[in-house]
Amino acid sequence: MARHPDDLHRPAYLPSLLDRLQDDAPHARHETPSAYAPNGEGMRRIIRRDLALLLNSTNLDGELDAARYPQAAASVVNYGVPPLSGSYLSDRNWETIEKLVKTAIVRFEPRLLPESLAIRPVVGREAASYNKLMFEIRGLMQWSPYPLEFLIQSTFDIETNQVTLDPGARIGH
Repeated sequence: MARHPDDLHRPAYLPSLLDRLQDDAPHARHETPSAYAPNGEGMRRIIRRDLALLLNSTNLDGELDAARYPQAAASVVNYGVPPLSGSYLSDRNWETIEKLVKTAIVRFEPRLLPESLAIRPVVGREAASYNKLMFEIRGLMQWSPYPLEFLIQSTFDIETNQVTLDPGARIGH
């Protein structure tokens, strides 16, 4: 029986504490150590879930003096993105939104390589929606022996300040 390429190379790190505490096989009396480390597709799902939590959390950027307290600005106290609800897309500069999303991902999602990260708006007929911005997050996911591509399409609703990560979109190839 041929092994899947992802099974040949496990990452040199464990999944997050949350993922290690979850019991995926409650009926199994024993699990092998290899059961704790996800394959590439499993890690993409974990990162997608964690990005949804990150991008749907509101940070304290408006209340925190980052120049005076740079460590607090980069800590979990400031987890998430600044609130953008109650405004119109025309009032928001895409570069500003891109910077806010990218900063949050670089600070709090270390499994995506910062230098590979790109946040781009999705343009076209399918992206046209009142106060909703469709964008893609593309980058490389840290993996052994080489990084894997990560791609997901997202919709940011300015009115509700909610981000939806499209589960039907290709996560990577």
